[in-house]
Amino acid sequence: MTRRRAAALIVLGVALAAAPASAQPLIRVVGTVQWIAGDRMQVMTDSGAPVLVDLKEADQSEYRGLRPRDWVLIDGVLSPDRRRVIAREIWRDDGRGWTQSP
Repeated sequence: MTRRRAAALIVLGVALAAAPASAQPLIRVVGTVQWIAGDRMQVMTDSGAPVLVDLKEADQSEYRGLRPRDWVLIDGVLSPDRRRVIAREIWRDDGRGWTQSP
């Protein structure tokens, strides 16, 4: 599946999600890191949609060392206010495939 198709499916999934975070299925976001600061990160999908990511529930070793323009794949759930994705797992594209450690 191309990154562009994956991004489109993710945006659609985020738009359709309406259940509370505890009952929601995982949402997958694929895109490039725009910025990362503390426990927040913003990712830009191929379709141009910015996605705010909450990093509080992700293992810090999975996102430590990420830089702007790094490709990432994030599995998480939609926050209760539907304004951000709460990351559960984060992978980086290292050019040979997706890895979890920087």
